Amino acid sequence: MPKKVLVDISVEPIGTSSTSLSPYIKKVFDVLDRLGIKYYPSPSMTTLELDDITKLGYILKEINDELERMGVKRIVALIKIDDRRDKENSIEHKLEVIKR
Repeated sequence: MPKKVLVDISVEPIGTSSTSLSPYIKKVFDVLDRLGIKYYPSPSMTTLELDDITKLGYILKEINDELERMGVKRIVALIKIDDRRDKENSIEHKLEVIKR
C-alpha cells in the first residue's frame, strides 16, 4: 500500500464580523471536496490524507483564496504533519488502531 502523509490543519479567520467560524469552516470543507482531498473533521482540527506532501502548499493557498473571497483579511493556520515512512499511514488505519 502506498504511504500517505497525514496533515492536521486548523484554519482561523481573524477579523470577521462574527464569533461563529462555522461558515468559514464549511467553506474550507467545500475547497477540500472540490480538490478531491480525503479528510476527517474533528472539533478543532481536520486531518487531511495526502499522497504527496508537496500538495499541501497548493491546498492551503486554495483555502486562503476562498476565505479571502468571503472577506477574510487575515488567516492563521496551525499545521501538524505525520509523514510516517515505515508503516501504513492512513486515516482509517489510525482510527482502527485506536478502536482496538
